[in-house]
Amino acid sequence: MSVENLIDELIEQEQNVGGAAVISISGELIYQTENWNLSSEIDTILTTVESAKSSLTLLGMKYMIVENTPERIIGTNIQGKGHLIIAPFEKGTLVTYIIPQAGPRDALFNVQGFAKKINAII
Repeated sequence: MSVENLIDELIEQEQNVGGAAVISISGELIYQTENWNLSSEIDTILTTVESAKSSLTLLGMKYMIVENTPERIIGTNIQGKGHLIIAPFEKGTLVTYIIPQAGPRDALFNVQGFAKKINAII
């Protein structure tokens, strides 16, 4: 199974995920959904994973970091424009955009589960 197949499966199982990207530990963009281009945001994402920040801006949208643990970073846009779940794993990071109609915790279990699956194949 490929990373692309796993992301497709994640989005099929978890309707609240509106976009996803996988970044390797070395900073290579392994895969991203067609509707979400994070190629210019890799350094910002990796810096956020490595340090305790209070906010993150991706693609011009600011997210307040509401939870930051080694297993996950949850960000929410205070203007109601969606959420982020960043799930670091041994070989990289899974970044997901969660639609505004859902709470980030609604998708957390699936996102973290798929991060483990992706880690096993890259």
